[in-house]
Amino acid sequence: MAKKPSNTDRRAAAREKARQIAEAQARKQKTAKRVLYIGVALVAVLVLVVVGVLIYQSTRPADQPQGYSDGSVTFVKDGDGVALTEDPAGDSKDAKDNAPNVKVFLDYQCPACAQFEGLNGKGLGKLADDGDISLTFQPVALLDNRSGGTRYSTRSANLMMCVVDSGQADKFQELSLSLFSNQPEEGGTGLDDQKMLDLAKEAGVDVDKKINTAEDDVTVTDCVNKIQFEDYVTQSTKEALNNGLKGTPTVQVNGENVSDWSDQQSFFAEILQAQKK
Repeated sequence: MAKKPSNTDRRAAAREKARQIAEAQARKQKTAKRVLYIGVALVAVLVLVVVGVLIYQSTRPADQPQGYSDGSVTFVKDGDGVALTEDPAGDSKDAKDNAPNVKVFLDYQCPACAQFEGLNGKGLGKLADDGDISLTFQPVALLDNRSGGTRYSTRSANLMMCVVDSGQADKFQELSLSLFSNQPEEGGTGLDDQKMLDLAKEAGVDVDKKINTAEDDVTVTDCVNKIQFEDYVTQSTKEALNNGLKGTPTVQVNGENVSDWSDQQSFFAEILQAQKK
């Protein structure tokens, strides 16, 4: 007959079981803490990586379309037409001596810009063709909030950059005038991508031509649909505002703001007078 455990044995067994339970619980807690610490460390690393990526993206220069400099594109007489130049002073063998630079800040959603282009666009183009001026355009995006959430100002500026970057800068002025002729009403939805591409084709742009800046094969159509130069439009607009731009259209002759562009006679007289200085 088996001997019944004594009270001492039962207490010892209970203590041993309690010890084992305590050790098991301690191991679980230790494991849980280790998992927690590892998780916290991983989250911290992930946060640092995300912050680093955001800082890098916010500080790195946006892709700049070929032909653009400081957000603008400049044309100067070259042979029988005009060509791109990186020198707003009009450094060209075909430009006249002391040809002034005329710079136009414009927003394709801006009604006053449409009025300016309708009134003076062709005249400025002729002066550039004749070598009397170098002509600079800087499309900016000040009126994205006037196109029903479609950000038409940014998208239309991007369109012009896509065209220039594809090597079709000779279509810039005609397409620019077309965009203003078809300008959507403020507060509407803006022109959609396909309508802008249709206007580009009507202006003679090959929308299937590849752009130069993108690493992959990106056509003008792709460039428009992807808003390829969105960051560049944003950066160049911000820089223009930081440099004193108050609104559009702003017209400068040799860096000085023109006070009145609505009087054609005095406006063009001011331009030609600048050539003599």
